[in-house]
Amino acid sequence: MISIIVPVYNSEKTLARCVKSLQSQREEELEILLVDDGSPDGCPALCDSFSRKDPRIRVIHKENGGVSSARNAGLQAAIGTYVQFVDSDDYVEPDYCHAMRLALENSGSWMAICGYHHHYVGDDVEKLPGSGQTLLELYGKGFLNMPWNKLFLREMAGSFPEDLSLGEDLLFNLQYLKTSRGAGKEKEISGGKEAVTLVERPLYHYFQEETGQNLSDKKRQDKLKLAKRIRREAEKFFLEEAAGHLTEDKKRDIQRVVETRFLCECLDDVGRLPFDREMGGEQKRAEIRKLCQDTQVRRACQLGAPEPLDYRILQWSMGRGLVRLTWCLSFLRSLAVCLKRRTR
Repeated sequence: MISIIVPVYNSEKTLARCVKSLQSQREEELEILLVDDGSPDGCPALCDSFSRKDPRIRVIHKENGGVSSARNAGLQAAIGTYVQFVDSDDYVEPDYCHAMRLALENSGSWMAICGYHHHYVGDDVEKLPGSGQTLLELYGKGFLNMPWNKLFLREMAGSFPEDLSLGEDLLFNLQYLKTSRGAGKEKEISGGKEAVTLVERPLYHYFQEETGQNLSDKKRQDKLKLAKRIRREAEKFFLEEAAGHLTEDKKRDIQRVVETRFLCECLDDVGRLPFDREMGGEQKRAEIRKLCQDTQVRRACQLGAPEPLDYRILQWSMGRGLVRLTWCLSFLRSLAVCLKRRTR
């Protein structure tokens, strides 16, 4: 049996689509756990309605505690041999569960990872893991950062850190891989049994919206602090993975990938600034100035290598401390996003 955990909060418009995709799974032995995280809209009633019509669906109502708290509540209630996570504003292909389970059982691995559709500003971009990619390469491509395109063994799953608002998903995944290694079940992706098995099909549909998230000054500082913590944890994990065969070239590869991921987190924030309606232009430039003057961010600008052209341009500008130019480039980027959205 596979337990599918769905955190539910303010997703009244998309919940039915998500649940329908789970009810239509080719895999027969499923339990679907809808975790109502104190949602203030019509989601609690919707969840109960789904449960009354389908015995595979169980509902957990709880006070609002955030997505990590909701996922942990689902993990505590799950009874399946395997566990998967699906967000309530996303949906999955009919073979999502079946293909992942077969891949895991046939390979003898401890985690299965599939590709996904990235829906953003009207675009549908397929993102697929490459055959034979190492854990470091998967991390660099962003495939280790989320829990929703994976299949886990429930007994080996830990819990999501509830004190974090950034990077908690990555820490959960890294801890899961550490647990398998610590239990004497370490497996290399490049030889023999694998740490993970890859399903090179886009079985998950991930929807991302540009929300223009507004953050207080304290939360902005906390977010940069958390990004630095995630960077340290990721670097520590991959250095430990390479222990015993850590060459200088390997060390540089780890450094480049980790710095790139950290830089992308910072550039994501810069890219969101134009959408923030509560801050003035001078405040936004002040936020960019803080990033440009931060030692760790400057180091990431020197060593990181993001792929998107717009991010490489912002990297060049920030790395030289060009605050006003960085702001102008970010603003022009936001105009392009808005124009693209209107033409869809």
